[in-house]
Amino acid sequence: MSSRRSASRHSEGSKAKVRAVQGTVLLGLVGGVGAYVGFEKTVHITVDGQERTIHTFDSKVSDVLKAQGITPGEHDSVAPAPSEHLVDGEHIAVNYGRQLDVTVDGKDSKIWTTGNTVAEAMDGLGLHGANPYVSVNRDQPIGRQGLAFEIRTRRHVNILVDGKSIPMDTTAPTVAQALSEAGVTLAGQDTANPDPASFPGDGQNITVERITGTQETKQEAIAFSTTEQQDPTAYVGSRKTVTQGVPGVQEVVYAYQTVNGVKQPPKVVSKNVTKQPVNAVVKVGTKPVPNTVAGADNLNWAGLAKCESGGNPKSVGGGGLYFGLYQFSPSTWAAMGGSGLPSNATPEEQTYRAKLLYVRSGAGQWPVCGRNLFT
Repeated sequence: MSSRRSASRHSEGSKAKVRAVQGTVLLGLVGGVGAYVGFEKTVHITVDGQERTIHTFDSKVSDVLKAQGITPGEHDSVAPAPSEHLVDGEHIAVNYGRQLDVTVDGKDSKIWTTGNTVAEAMDGLGLHGANPYVSVNRDQPIGRQGLAFEIRTRRHVNILVDGKSIPMDTTAPTVAQALSEAGVTLAGQDTANPDPASFPGDGQNITVERITGTQETKQEAIAFSTTEQQDPTAYVGSRKTVTQGVPGVQEVVYAYQTVNGVKQPPKVVSKNVTKQPVNAVVKVGTKPVPNTVAGADNLNWAGLAKCESGGNPKSVGGGGLYFGLYQFSPSTWAAMGGSGLPSNATPEEQTYRAKLLYVRSGAGQWPVCGRNLFT
């Protein structure tokens, strides 16, 4: 074999080895790419009803959410749970929480929901099947900012009116509207119990009262009060009015009503004072009454009093000219230091001043009865 041919075979052998090595390298590369592609997953993410599909090499739900810029809060829902491992073709549902300001049967409350519409939120409240009144459209979407609306459940009430009973179911917000739904009208002075502006509760009786009547204004006196002031210069038991009491005047409006055919007692509607009363002031004596007068103590004063007045300290005789136990005239009484009328003084003071009179003028002051002093 020539040296040229030998060289040619050697060259072909070398080329075959190169091709074999190249094939092995290519096979390794193809196998590595296949293995790499095998770790990639297709994941479907739905956020508040909006779906998107992504490809990821992440292994957990939380990882893929983070990569997508989704950070669930305490009121949000995520399914599967963030800690779950991903599989190829996984579906992840994220629903953000929304705060609702809901008034249910007159009571305000704040709740969180992941529902996207009012109807979905109501399902969570357990009210959807009860067919309540809702102040917004049930298909209305609920934005991330939340929503305020009112719900009124259906309640059973019984209306008692004009001698009959009307049972009905209602979602009315007031007693007045429930009456209107029942075809009941309040006219004139008619009233309802509970108050027409109140919220009708389930099982409640609503009573309508038919009222007719009139009003009358009367002028009435206002009694005055009396203030007593102590007077150390006047004897105990004496009373002297220094300010006369004067009654006040007020206008009182009375209502005379007939309720469901039955007359009612008069009812005071209003009072208006047109004149204030003037209170009386009376001075009350505190000075002890003397019980002795030299030269007169041992006489029969009880006998004289019985003869003059029948023993009545309030007696008025002589056609209104003489007063008290000893029938003093006002001028003689004043001369003996008395004030006011003798009949207004205590028996003790009347006897004391009678003794003074006797010492000054003798028994002749009582021409008929004076002799009784000595019996």
